[in-house]
Amino acid sequence: MDKFSSYLPRISRKIPLRRVLILPFVLQLSIAVGLTGYLSLRHGQKAVNDLARQLRNETTARIQQKLEAYLETPHIVNQINANGISTGLLDIEDFITLEHHFWYQIRFFKSVSYIQFGNTQGKFIGIERSESGNFNVEIRDPEVTGEDLYTYYNLNVQRWHNVANDDITRRYDARKRPWYLDAQEAEKPIWTDIYQLSNRRQVRLGIMAAQPVYDNRGNFLGVFGADIVLSQLSDFLGGLTIGKSGQTFIMERDGLLVASSTKEKPALVENKQVERIKATESNDLLISSTAQALGTKFGDLTTINESQQFEFELDSERQFAQVLPFRDDRGIDWLIVAVVPEADFMGQINANSRTTINLCLAALGIATLVGILTSRWITQPIMRLSQASEAMANGQLQQRVEVKGIDELETLADSFNQMAIQVQESFAKLETRVEERTAKLLEAKETADAANQAKTKFLSHMSHELRTPLNTILGFTRIMNRDSSLKPEQRSNLAIVSQSGEHLLSLINEILTMSKIEAGRITLNENSFDLWHLLDSLQDMLLLKAQSKGLHFLFVRTTDVPRYVKADEGKLRQVFLNLLGNAIKFTKQGKIVLKATPSPENPHNVNFEIEDTGSGIAPEELDTIFETFKQTESGRNSQQGSGLGLAISKKFVQLLGGEISVTSTLGKGTTFRFNIPMQPAKAELLAQTSQQEVVALAPGQPNYRILVVDDVKVGRMLLMKLLSSIGFEVQEASNGKEALEIWHNWQPHLVWLDMRMPIMDGYETTKEIKASPQGQKTIIIALTASAFEEERAAVLSVGCDDFVRKPFPEEEIFEKMAKHLGVSYLYEGQQVFSATGADRLGEQEQIKALASMPATWLEQLKQASGRVDNKQIFQLLKQIPQQQVHLVSALTDLVNNFRCDKIIDLAKQADEYHRHGDLQR
Repeated sequence: MDKFSSYLPRISRKIPLRRVLILPFVLQLSIAVGLTGYLSLRHGQKAVNDLARQLRNETTARIQQKLEAYLETPHIVNQINANGISTGLLDIEDFITLEHHFWYQIRFFKSVSYIQFGNTQGKFIGIERSESGNFNVEIRDPEVTGEDLYTYYNLNVQRWHNVANDDITRRYDARKRPWYLDAQEAEKPIWTDIYQLSNRRQVRLGIMAAQPVYDNRGNFLGVFGADIVLSQLSDFLGGLTIGKSGQTFIMERDGLLVASSTKEKPALVENKQVERIKATESNDLLISSTAQALGTKFGDLTTINESQQFEFELDSERQFAQVLPFRDDRGIDWLIVAVVPEADFMGQINANSRTTINLCLAALGIATLVGILTSRWITQPIMRLSQASEAMANGQLQQRVEVKGIDELETLADSFNQMAIQVQESFAKLETRVEERTAKLLEAKETADAANQAKTKFLSHMSHELRTPLNTILGFTRIMNRDSSLKPEQRSNLAIVSQSGEHLLSLINEILTMSKIEAGRITLNENSFDLWHLLDSLQDMLLLKAQSKGLHFLFVRTTDVPRYVKADEGKLRQVFLNLLGNAIKFTKQGKIVLKATPSPENPHNVNFEIEDTGSGIAPEELDTIFETFKQTESGRNSQQGSGLGLAISKKFVQLLGGEISVTSTLGKGTTFRFNIPMQPAKAELLAQTSQQEVVALAPGQPNYRILVVDDVKVGRMLLMKLLSSIGFEVQEASNGKEALEIWHNWQPHLVWLDMRMPIMDGYETTKEIKASPQGQKTIIIALTASAFEEERAAVLSVGCDDFVRKPFPEEEIFEKMAKHLGVSYLYEGQQVFSATGADRLGEQEQIKALASMPATWLEQLKQASGRVDNKQIFQLLKQIPQQQVHLVSALTDLVNNFRCDKIIDLAKQADEYHRHGDLQR
């Protein structure tokens, strides 16, 4: 939080004060302008929506009223004629009277284009309004013209009588026409389907109102009909104004156009046939798009039962539309549609909005300019104060500022000037004190550095002085333990000496490790290893110790715990040894359980838990348990340990990338938990070092010459006795000068070299040996009692090939020699053969032994022998199992006697024996 707070002033200093004054003002004004423009646009949009809704409602209502009046007229004509028949005013047999009557009616009812009547005897009379204003009369009287012919002639508008007989006759029987038959069947007034009027030279659609006629007894007499031309509806729609470019149209439920506000005809003539067009196929884009949007929105047009308003997009512009059903009880079922583009209403609104925005922007610009001028007037004196303050911060303490015009800033300037005087005086005093304090700090630092160097020197010296005798004690204890003549009591005493030495070594190691941790010298040394093998080896190592106290010692590892991982194996092992050692130490009965499971949050993390049923830890001690030299009450009573194990474990776990915690109940037990991130490693099965005791060199090897150099006699004796006891040729030297003389004369294969010696130490000795070409072939392994990692880097930098710390286990000595010289050993329980073993092993036994090796190995042996590649042959001999040491001895003798041809012959016979199970004779 403090870091964040200290960062805020740095941010604020980067923003000029002028901007701090202007930006809020401009921001508020911009918000006000933007909000004003937004609300203006929203209100305009709402007004558009309301206006469009009102306009569509009014338009469809007007069309509905027009349709109701227009469509009612032909039915009124039919009803008048029917009433005339029923009252006796008209005689349906008197066609002259009917002709006069129809002529008066069609002149009076301007919207009717045709009036007609047909009776049950086949008689028919009709009068039509022509486009020229005259009237055409059609009469069919079977008694006069024949069975199915009718007469056609013209009347003018002044006179109803015959003007000219055109002698036009056609076959026609009204009784077979749909209008007659449908009305007769319905027994009530009906509408016919829309049809093309008789003039086929141009498209004229009409519709007929038909009404059946009955006498006073209910006997059917015939059918009256009155037609209207639908083009009059189109003319009416075209006269309506709906916005600037809005359109209206009427269509049937199947989508066919009835009429529209455009000049487009609702039907086309193709091949002398009239084809009606659908609204979706209209040449007018607005009508066709509206019809398509109507179908998309409502699907089946027959489902529209009430007025509906909707919107759709056309060329990215919004269109307002309304559909109104129109029905009557005589068969009409149409849809009235009105559509108007939003752009028809938005022109003025957009212009007003632009004007509003321009005025707002102008006001914003003027206000911003005023704000800039005002802020400049305010900030100029503040800037002078800021510059003076910055100059003071840079050491120019003689700053003074004069401000006029603003009372508050004048007061601030006076205060600043007074402060500058005081700061100048205080700085002079402070400078003197700082010089005095700096001198004391430098003196303290020099003292601390000297103490730190003394501590490092002391620890290094103590490490050497303590570990060197411990190396001798532990080493000779192991050598003495090899003596089979020792009595049980003597072996018990040696075990006590060894245990005490190991305990003392662990205390020294813990103190040195803690010192390295505090000095920051502990680093992470990651390597790939087998985690399962590590846990198994720990269990094997500590099992007997736990069982000796009667404890159940359990390791629980789930199958999904990764096996081959990458981490610092050594430090992880030390953590386990510390925690498990404490658990065994403080548990008298019950069990100790180590659990290993993968972390549920991260599969690359492994959780470890060590639980015991020991004495437990008091709650007040849990907070300090991981501190250095802190022991619990149980630890103090046991009088064992240094109080560093848990502190080291915590540091190691943190260095490995994890965290450790503890829970405990006094008298019931303790549980330590920690998690370690482990990256997966390649599944490499590395050969494990044999735990059997080395008893001798394997036969058939060169005579290895080993030089031991140590100024401490018992240290030399330990190594010489250990190495000579298994067959190495060993010589000794007490300092580097003696070692150089022996090396020149004897040329040893390997030198065990102590680094701290009088006369000439190990560093100078190594440089002298490695300086010559012959010395490059000599293996030098440094021996040191230092516990610091810097020592390792130092000895390797001067030319040493490897590094071993005192006290060392004998297994490490043998392992290093095997690594650098390729030495093979015989272990306890194996039969030892002499160098003449080849003479004792018969040829057939050699062949059978070779046949037990893999076929690929035999082939490689034959190829290496054919090339007389002794180096490759010896590499192959190392792959022979230790139980076949006699075979290694026999083949080694053959190589040393230059009998590679014999090896080829034996390998061939072994291959034959491997395949056929019989030796060649």
